Amino acid sequence: MIVLIGGENKSKYPDLIDKMHRLRKEIFHDQLGWKVNVSGDWEIDHYDALHPLYVLSVDEEGNIRGALRLLPTTGLNMLNDTFPELLPDGKRIESPLIWESSRFTIPTTGDRRRDFARMSEATAELGLAMNEIGKEVGLTHIVTVYDAIMHRMLKMADCAGEPLGAPKIIGGVLTYAVIYEIGDELEQRLRAVSGTQADVLPDRSALKLVA
Repeated sequence: MIVLIGGENKSKYPDLIDKMHRLRKEIFHDQLGWKVNVSGDWEIDHYDALHPLYVLSVDEEGNIRGALRLLPTTGLNMLNDTFPELLPDGKRIESPLIWESSRFTIPTTGDRRRDFARMSEATAELGLAMNEIGKEVGLTHIVTVYDAIMHRMLKMADCAGEPLGAPKIIGGVLTYAVIYEIGDELEQRLRAVSGTQADVLPDRSALKLVA
């Protein structure tokens, strides 16, 4: 199940917000050893203060199976302001029709694999949700940054983004900036690899707070 948290409804989900930040610390700080900002048991940064839209994949017991956050590229965002070296010289991605996805987080255990291409159920659900959100609010594209392992996995599933420039080593990790075109083609590819035909956004009310 996808839960959308953004704007004025953030105060309605303190437990999920807590679990999300704890999961981000577990993955990015504890496991991957990235130099991220940690406050207690949370990984949280200044982009979280910009009122992003959080997209959470949640199981029936209320556990987070995966998460990401969305921010417009017309303001501060990680690609333009933290990883500008991943873009061609002098280029910035700034458009009201393009949002950025960041802090994509999937637990390393407990996520069922759906097919030979090894895309997890939560990964496919988050991708479908991201595409549906884009269509709902009138986006043309979403940009994101991920590492070479994720790029290879998504290429196997025919769901990789289009690189915006040559990958570069950041923090010892080969890293890509990529762009996805929102639309039916992306949805079809994600549904084909995940095997799901269900509506992943049964509750779209939170989108009224960010659109």
